This record gives sequence, structure tokens and C-alpha cells, in this order.
Amino acid sequence: MVNKVDWLMRKGLISKDDSFRNLSRKFLEKARLNLTTMRLLYEFNQDKRARDILKVPKDYNSDEWVVIAGYYAMYSAALSLIAKIGFRSKNHAATISLLDEFYVKKKLLHKGDLNIISNASLKKEELESLSDARHKREIAQYSVTKQTTKTIAEKIKTEAYNFVNKCSELIEINDR
Repeated sequence: MVNKVDWLMRKGLISKDDSFRNLSRKFLEKARLNLTTMRLLYEFNQDKRARDILKVPKDYNSDEWVVIAGYYAMYSAALSLIAKIGFRSKNHAATISLLDEFYVKKKLLHKGDLNIISNASLKKEELESLSDARHKREIAQYSVTKQTTKTIAEKIKTEAYNFVNKCSELIEINDR
């Protein structure tokens, strides 16, 4: 039986690339920048004065982009984790599969960090939040219902911060 990682490699969706280990922190920085973009877009929706100064149409709403930026913050953080173990991914679903394989099933952390695994390992629910965020991003991006998009934006804002922080913890633990 072929394992999932080998299958993804044969399909060209992921590759083993040890030089990517050095990019782990860069992906995490990118995730944090995406969180900033998400926060700015969210706050802009609430700021009547800024909207007036910039002469933004009254019906303009950035919730769709709040969701998109939140998802990409999570995705960049996920890329930081797979880069840390020497992988490169060209596909969102493949990235999620790698996280499942190496951080949920195998919990690949240094032996000295075993005490911390229970507090810092990526749990299945957190992995599912990334997959769920991708789905929400698609709904928000292609939906024309403003209330649906607003509800999704509210939820993803919290999820994105939680996911990026969890990935950051894992990178920190692995760097010790």
C-alpha cells in the first residue's frame, strides 16, 4: 500500500526540499502580515470616519477580504510547519494532508519536547479549522449574500489568530 506522502510526491503536489527549512520563519512572518491585513480590513468596515475620508461607497464591505486574508494567514502558517520539516507544497489540500501526517499522526517534535506535546501539538480539530477556513473562504469569495460573509468573517478572525499562534508555538518548540 502506498502512503499518502509518497502519493502526493508522485503527483508532484509536494516535494522534499531541505532548503525550505530555512523559510519556515518567513512563512510565519507572512502569516502575521496576513493577520494584520485581516484586522485592518475588519476594522475598516467599522470605521465610518476612515470610510468618509477615503470616499468609500456606502455599500462597500470588506468582509469577503477579511475571510480571504484570514484563510491565507492560516495557510501561510501551515506552510511554515511543513517547511520546518523540509517539505514544499504546491497545493492547499496537499498541505493539509502533510500537516495531518506529520503533526497530527506522527507528532514530529524533538524528544526533549515530549513534555510539551500535549500543550503544543497540532490537534485534529485545529487542522480541521484550516480546512474549514478554506471552505469558508470559498463561500465568502463566491457568495453574494452579505450576512453569510459577515458571519464567516467574524468566525474566521478568531480562528486565524488561534491557528497562527499554534503554528508559531510549534516552530518555537522545534527551534529549541
